[in-house]
Amino acid sequence: MKDSSKQQPVVAAPKRGEAAWRAAKEAIATRNEQARKSGRERRQREHDKFHADRRVAELRERAELANRAP
Repeated sequence: MKDSSKQQPVVAAPKRGEAAWRAAKEAIATRNEQARKSGRERRQREHDKFHADRRVAELRERAELANRAP
């Protein structure tokens, strides 16, 4: 009787030829897409922070100008 709790996982045979080339190409495409996505998110965060900081500076300047005695 076999003990099913100790079964070895099935290991897929390494890809060869065109299948290996296609798998490598898809892996590169996946990495590139992830890099584009993370870069886009990072640029958006930087853009949002820049405009938020600019808005705070403008509000601060308006408040200082409003408090000046004429």
